[in-house]
Amino acid sequence: MKRQLIIFVILIALCITGCSQKKGADPDDVVKLRWVTYAAAIPPDIKEVVERANEYSAEKIGVTVEFELQPKEMINLIMASGEYYDIIFTSEWLNRYDTNASRGLYYDITDLVQKETPRLYDTIGEYWECAKLDGRIYGVPTLKDMGSEMMFRLNSDYFGGEKGMEIPEHMKFADIEPYLAAYKKDHPEKYPLAMDKAGPAGLTNFLESIIENVVVVSYGDEHPKAIPFWESSELMDRYRLLHKWYTLGYIDPDASAIESTTADKEIPVRFGVAWRGYQGYSNPDDWGFHVKTTIYDGPYLSRATEQGAMLAICAGCDEEKAAAALKYIELLNTDRKFRDILAYGIEGKHFEYLDNKTVLRTPLGTERFNMALYPTGSVVNASVQSVSRDMKADPDQWKKVFQGYRENAVHSRLGNFVYDRKRKEDIIATVLAIYGNYETDLRTGTSDPDEVIPKIKKQMEKAGINELIEDVQSCMDDTVK
Repeated sequence: MKRQLIIFVILIALCITGCSQKKGADPDDVVKLRWVTYAAAIPPDIKEVVERANEYSAEKIGVTVEFELQPKEMINLIMASGEYYDIIFTSEWLNRYDTNASRGLYYDITDLVQKETPRLYDTIGEYWECAKLDGRIYGVPTLKDMGSEMMFRLNSDYFGGEKGMEIPEHMKFADIEPYLAAYKKDHPEKYPLAMDKAGPAGLTNFLESIIENVVVVSYGDEHPKAIPFWESSELMDRYRLLHKWYTLGYIDPDASAIESTTADKEIPVRFGVAWRGYQGYSNPDDWGFHVKTTIYDGPYLSRATEQGAMLAICAGCDEEKAAAALKYIELLNTDRKFRDILAYGIEGKHFEYLDNKTVLRTPLGTERFNMALYPTGSVVNASVQSVSRDMKADPDQWKKVFQGYRENAVHSRLGNFVYDRKRKEDIIATVLAIYGNYETDLRTGTSDPDEVIPKIKKQMEKAGINELIEDVQSCMDDTVK
């Protein structure tokens, strides 16, 4: 692993360093920042794109970046070693924001963001709440899909066309079974439900996780109650359904060992976590058939979902660097032309604008600069991507998504509650290790929950989970009013 990380760092240095400022910009007047963000792979044209972005930001605000795409392990290593950076990707799921902010690793921007970047402050609006710890702000939330919506992705050519089955906009989790059964009957040698060892994306997102899906709280409860996961009857029903589908041959018997099913394009039903109007699952060129999605959960909004992607500034920055970082983040949130560069690359080469003001990646862009938007800042401020000239996206997609949050979302009642894991860290480590021994088989349907859960319960109770839950509940009662 260390050797792989060293190679990755060398590749980053070769690909990204040496980013230039705009000709004519006085280098003495340009502030250069080190921005570390997440990526599993480096797009080949990253250096060229960052150079173009630096030309733009140098002219607009006198700030450029040395841009680093790092895997999860390297970001964790940077944080653990105390290595200096100016801006870094943080979230609830990677480089945990609450943990690092509470340790004093991030710059307190509470006053500075209002003083130096009032447009940024106004743009983030109500979502600053998810960044507050004891009333202070230590990171900038990335405006994207702030709520969690879970869906099935179905081959509409087969189910809607060949079989004449209706694919509704919404269904319950169990309602997918007739579709699986129909496909299995026609293709007895195939497995209709995509499943790898990670299990269904978003399976447990209808619960708020206090301790990694082991200690949970039901969304929307007026008086939140901490429970062990096996006390959620809905989750247990889902585990039983997955096991039933596994025994009926709807799930590959080797699912618990499969790294990914992406290459198997024939699988007609997949899980997804996205938002209404998302077209990323729908391109027939990607799958060989048309896809229609049906939502079975959400949207749910909580501190965790709203912390899906954030940008934080190093606590070791001086005020000048911190202000420059905020101005750069403000530009990402308020200047669409700039945001589209880091989102899609260079216009005319990597993407083009369509007549409805959405963007379409070129073949070169798809090949050489195709990365997720959330690691590079505001998704909402970027132009919406269309699948093709014939399948154009709605340019007002995000207005409708956020309107849906206001009208339909189930909101957490926990507010800014964050459990201090140091209080019971030994118990937490033990119960998480126990959970890790069973999680994959439960999530893939491989194991029978009615046989496995009693074993998990017995081991976790011996490890002190009841003591942990009692302490979590006590802390919630003191905080959540």
